[in-house]
Amino acid sequence: MRPLVWFRSDLRTLDNAALSHAARAADAGAFALFVISPGEWREHDYAPAKVDLILRTLRELSASLAKYNIPLLIRTAPLAKDVPMVVTTVMREHACDALFFNKEYEVNEARRDARVAALCKQQGWSVTACTDQSILEPGDVLTGEGRPFTVFTPFKKAAYRVIESRGGVREWPLPKKQHAMLAQPDLVPGAVAGFASRVDPAHWPAGERDALAQMRHFIEKTITRYKDERDFPGQRGTSMLSPYLAIGAISPRQCVVAAVQANAAFMREKDSPLDSGNPGISHWISEVLWRDLYIHITHSFPRVCKGRAFQPATERIEWNDNPQHFEAWKQGKTGVPIVDAGMRQLLEIGWMHNRVRMVVAMYLTKNLFLDWRLGEKWFMQNLVDGFLASNNGGWQWSASTGTDAAPYFRVFNPISQSQKFDPQGEYIRTYVPELRDIEGDAIHEPWTLPGLLRSRIDYPEPLVNLSASRSRAIEAFRELKSGV
Repeated sequence: MRPLVWFRSDLRTLDNAALSHAARAADAGAFALFVISPGEWREHDYAPAKVDLILRTLRELSASLAKYNIPLLIRTAPLAKDVPMVVTTVMREHACDALFFNKEYEVNEARRDARVAALCKQQGWSVTACTDQSILEPGDVLTGEGRPFTVFTPFKKAAYRVIESRGGVREWPLPKKQHAMLAQPDLVPGAVAGFASRVDPAHWPAGERDALAQMRHFIEKTITRYKDERDFPGQRGTSMLSPYLAIGAISPRQCVVAAVQANAAFMREKDSPLDSGNPGISHWISEVLWRDLYIHITHSFPRVCKGRAFQPATERIEWNDNPQHFEAWKQGKTGVPIVDAGMRQLLEIGWMHNRVRMVVAMYLTKNLFLDWRLGEKWFMQNLVDGFLASNNGGWQWSASTGTDAAPYFRVFNPISQSQKFDPQGEYIRTYVPELRDIEGDAIHEPWTLPGLLRSRIDYPEPLVNLSASRSRAIEAFRELKSGV
């Protein structure tokens, strides 16, 4: 067998299901392929910062694969519809008779993969699609009625039971080294037209080696305090691994395995290594599992991939149409410091602290009362860790339109969020420099400064009254619930 391993959102050699299986099955050498598809990336709102991270990671991946005598081929498909023919042409050119890839669950990606599989089978080539993007395959965890879970806590409990029944989370074996390199690897381009990134790449070192190093640092230095520190954007209390999970430079299994190993020192006899032990460790494991739930939702409820609300009834909400407010939100000029800090962090480093993501999303959907789809798209177009399942799930949670969503009447007050989670204003001062010299609580609401002091600060007044806009949003959802 001479397999072709088709890489997509799994850019690593360690714990890679498709690569591990293919290399073990090969007896006549193996090839790897990555398809650059600018049209597909634009259609799916890939951020330039994410594309840049992918390209830099591909160079690291190519060098790693070469150690196993597997050349990485780089091809280009202008549009998504061109990808299947590109893949099968590569197989024909290199006399491959088997295709291995890891499953992706979004609607368009699943259709693309089905088309590739059909073309391969027409040629008599075998196709193996592996579970790799999530810890558990969608469908492995179901309710007592055989339905997909839509609420996290029962999903987590059921998922833990399944994982423990299988002996825990396990990583795939290292790929087998091939006897010889059958071709020279292709050069990875330094850039793709239309995806010029403004984000300094130093923020996001590329490749699985750096991803693993960052995970080890988090496990050794921070994870035990994760539950207490994760909500404070002025601290580095989170793993910062989301960009690497999004492109597959690290796997969720590697994350959980490392966390479980760290948890061993805190375990008592008969404790669950997933849900007991150190609170920081167990909480981080559950956050990794949130990602699994959103992947399962994407697979089981494909409407969320099509710009539709998970809760169909909320499609009747008549959102505001205010381009000026949306533009101010995008640029971090809303007049609400914590919101503006988050939006400017997004533009500067292609990433935003998760607590702040919820704050800015609720501000857009509840205070400005703008359609959550506008925010979802803007995030995807700018996030280095843009991942449809998590991004869509987070936005619909904040907008009260999604699975296990925030109740419509529970609206974050961005001022109290700022005071609680950025009490000294460190985060605000980092990303909103015009407020850097404000002392005390006024950093959270500069409009309360005395007139002369306020006039010296080049910072906008709030777009809307927070209390009145909150009440308006709650009333709109209440009317929807009551059928008015």
